[in-house]
Amino acid sequence: MTLAEKTSIAVETPETNSNNKSHLQRRHHRRVLFLSLEFNFAPFSGNGVLCRSLVSGLLEDDDTTNNETPNNDHTHVEIRVICAKPHPSTPNLSSDISVTHKNLEIWPVELQESSSHRWKRLDRHGPWNEFASALCCGSNIINFRDCIEQFEPTDVVAVDWHGMLAWQAVCTAITNTTNLRWRKDLVNVCYYNFRVYSSSSWGDQGNNNSSDGVTSDNNQFYIEMEQLSCRLADGIICLSEHDRCALHKLMLQDKEVEDEIMNPTCCHQKQKKVREITILPPPLRGDVFKLARMMEGGGSLSLFNMYLPEKARKALDYAHQQQGTTIPQQRLFLTCISRLSPEKSPHIFVNLLQQLGGVDFLRRHCLVPILCGARSVESYADEVIQSFKNVCSSDDDDSFWPCIVIDHHLGPKELAAIFSHTVLNVHPCLYDAYGMTLVESAAFGVPSVVNCGGKVGAAALLGENEGCVALDLSGMEEEIRTETTDGKNDCNEEMDGSVKKLNEMLAPRIQHTASLLRSCSTLAQVAKEARHRALGWDELSCCRGLVEMLNSLTND
Repeated sequence: MTLAEKTSIAVETPETNSNNKSHLQRRHHRRVLFLSLEFNFAPFSGNGVLCRSLVSGLLEDDDTTNNETPNNDHTHVEIRVICAKPHPSTPNLSSDISVTHKNLEIWPVELQESSSHRWKRLDRHGPWNEFASALCCGSNIINFRDCIEQFEPTDVVAVDWHGMLAWQAVCTAITNTTNLRWRKDLVNVCYYNFRVYSSSSWGDQGNNNSSDGVTSDNNQFYIEMEQLSCRLADGIICLSEHDRCALHKLMLQDKEVEDEIMNPTCCHQKQKKVREITILPPPLRGDVFKLARMMEGGGSLSLFNMYLPEKARKALDYAHQQQGTTIPQQRLFLTCISRLSPEKSPHIFVNLLQQLGGVDFLRRHCLVPILCGARSVESYADEVIQSFKNVCSSDDDDSFWPCIVIDHHLGPKELAAIFSHTVLNVHPCLYDAYGMTLVESAAFGVPSVVNCGGKVGAAALLGENEGCVALDLSGMEEEIRTETTDGKNDCNEEMDGSVKKLNEMLAPRIQHTASLLRSCSTLAQVAKEARHRALGWDELSCCRGLVEMLNSLTND
């Protein structure tokens, strides 16, 4: 199976840049400038996880090449990461993650206190503007212009549209450089798209902790930002076939590119002849890979118990006490690990549990539900958590049953501890460019329920209904949207009919999920395939694909 696939969109111009880059044909010293809003400072999402994996993989590839071929020509890699660092006053910050290597430096953009409410957001209401502005105005603690000129990058890897806007800011600042050895127009620029915002099922989530869904203004904003990112790039990487098609469509619809083709003299910058879209599935991150390997040969499920959050450990102990001898299964967690933000749709997990029978179903099968993820939109997070508690727990002395809420970003050892006791993971997004926790849970032998139809990128790596369970979850979204209109519809009979119809539509999916939880053999088969595929695609494999892509740009 080929994991990296390419498609090209030709943009005809009267000249190419192949001669200009001839001195880079055999590049022995690759200097990568890596631009990402989130990296290692107070990380809150899979973006930071994937960024750290990519940087680690590039450096590991360099170390491995040096060890394997010490006397032969090889490419030496140095990396400088520019990322945002939230103001210390920002509430509910997670701990910074140490990332060190002799060939790595991290240059933080220190955000102002006024942007504290925008941290943990990657949409248009996040701190992307302040991040980009700091790279050209020189007001931050680091003089980025001087640092970048002295570093003389050969390649730029910019994550999502906010990373590409940061690179545009760098180009604006470096207009009259005195460094005659380095020119910014000879740098290979890779637009690494982690998510196509303009095609997201929820699109933009509004300001002031509100959720305003998809609007034409929001969507147009993302279209313009992503089209600009494609124009600025020499090459493009995305995470799934769905996103490749979306980016392809954006490029074809970009009027500015059409104008440049018809009248190249009117463009404000040189248009590249060919831009490639490469699908490169994210790897299983190195720290999780090592922990998952510890479970080989039937390793004990209690291997990571010391890292279980206290409330999860107590709930597990209680469930085991209630389990008795009639249900001998050891894995008792039913998990959803997803950022508490509307586009991640954790409310679908709650709806699924409600349709399964809520607390009665969980108690009957000795399953402890866990909802885990950092808060992104506070009002939405509060609503989902309260609904989860209402559906999944009981405080009555005679019918008590626990449910667990962890509303912060988990470290790898905590993840390992939870997944080692999980029977099934639910990834509720209707659309997700990838879905990192799918692969992480799979590494510990945990299959996941995902939305079907290729709308979740990781399902392509794991295999729909081979290494994961693909169901149509769109009905769950329909249900919550129907419920949220309650009170606006004066016809209660019509509302009751709509809910009844939805329940009938959902019945086959609910029955399938329930039967999976009862069938240890079926789950074990899916889990075995999931683990095999997850462990087969590591950081080194992925980043060699990235290097291959950068080499192809050098050789254009």
